[in-house]
Amino acid sequence: MGINPPLLGDPAKVLAVTLGCRPEEVAEDVVVTPFMPLKAFLRHMEAETVRELNPRFFFKGFTASFGGRPVTAVLTGVGPSRVGDLVSILSLTPARRVLFAGAVGGLNPEWSLGDFFIPTRAADGEGYTRYTGNDFAKVIASAPSVPCSTPMGTALESLLKGKNLPTRTGRVFTIGSIAFESRENLEALARAGFDALEMELSAFFSAAAHHGLAAAALTYISDLPLKSSLWQEKSPPEQETLGRAWRLLPRLCLEALASC
Repeated sequence: MGINPPLLGDPAKVLAVTLGCRPEEVAEDVVVTPFMPLKAFLRHMEAETVRELNPRFFFKGFTASFGGRPVTAVLTGVGPSRVGDLVSILSLTPARRVLFAGAVGGLNPEWSLGDFFIPTRAADGEGYTRYTGNDFAKVIASAPSVPCSTPMGTALESLLKGKNLPTRTGRVFTIGSIAFESRENLEALARAGFDALEMELSAFFSAAAHHGLAAAALTYISDLPLKSSLWQEKSPPEQETLGRAWRLLPRLCLEALASC
């Protein structure tokens, strides 16, 4: 668990500013997403139970019931500190299980767009400033490894495989800047044995472990940057495949939490 986290202050005041609610209005089960719109989750909830979170700033979300079980969903915005801060704030609430919902770029040549991915370990490659003054290979070599294999993750993998969905597991590198996702740096990550890269997972799992929260992550492979650039337009079949994964992900997350 490491050292004790800093005291943020009165939980009621912290939650009022960051999530626009009282601590007790956050459910034990929480979905954390950096970019997926909240409506993608709302459409699966029991409409009469929805309570929107109305913060002055910071994060947006809601609490509602799925299958009779309360769930809070929060949109953080992209980036490791945003996700890490939210998990720390959730530690001031009844939250006990946190599930990350997002996407990764696939580096494994055997993977396909739209496959689902559950991380086993995440490398802490966060930090733009680290890239400007160092050889990127040195950044990779010095990146601390964060464990991601958890009982929640194992149950999540079983859920997906039970539905016959293409499911991948492996090592992911959390990068702090899309501007440094050059071909050279991506190839260096692949040579170092990383299967995927993204921008939040090391912070998510570090924060969850630090605060004693059960955690797992479900992502889908949104691009294959070694095969085609992130900026390259997807073909109609690729768009259809990605759209299917995008639509499935929110419900899969809710079903996973309901089965915890």
